[in-house]
Amino acid sequence: MTNRLSKVQLKVTDIEHVSELAKLSTVNLIIWIIGRSSDLNLILSLEDITLEAWLINPKKHSLRGYSQFPDSFNVIKRVYDMKGRNGWLEGTSTGGFKLSQKAKLKYKDIVIDVLNEGTKILSNKLGDDRTISSIDEAPYKRLIKTPAYLKFVSGKKNEIVETDYLQFFGVNWHQKPAYIEGKIKNVELVVDTFKTKDEVLNELHKYLIGKFESTKNFLLK
Repeated sequence: MTNRLSKVQLKVTDIEHVSELAKLSTVNLIIWIIGRSSDLNLILSLEDITLEAWLINPKKHSLRGYSQFPDSFNVIKRVYDMKGRNGWLEGTSTGGFKLSQKAKLKYKDIVIDVLNEGTKILSNKLGDDRTISSIDEAPYKRLIKTPAYLKFVSGKKNEIVETDYLQFFGVNWHQKPAYIEGKIKNVELVVDTFKTKDEVLNELHKYLIGKFESTKNFLLK
């Protein structure tokens, strides 16, 4: 068994995100693993979930006194607790587990924290940067919680649709062109302010401009 485990590799997690994921509680880590598997259209078995948790944080998810072996009982028990009274998970061990609606919201928060290398780290940087005011920081925090940002940061940019574009810029089809133009310029100012601190936001902005150029033209007619 030891020889088999030595060949085990991460299935849904990129190695560069392991250090951030290792800080998560077992519940949040399971939410990450199952949420990420859904993003990749993979169905994980209970063994897969156990091994992924163990590879991410072997100190926490190993058998006591035997760090070379995963503690499958602890992880599997937690999975069924999350499916039962806690309502975090849906599905079965044979058909695969999926996140419930409330777990999907939690997963989005984890994606922001982990794939964007932690909003806490960024907040600390902003706190040390005297050139960034709270007035600038508030609209930035709105942008990183939009569906467009969440999809982009989790590698699902092809799923970004027109409604995501409109929500990102805070506009709709019923508003006047002059007002819409002002809103777009305000967002562009925020992106420009944070472009060296959040490359993801900067790249997303470029992507939205290219993909929805015709939408912008219609809005401003």
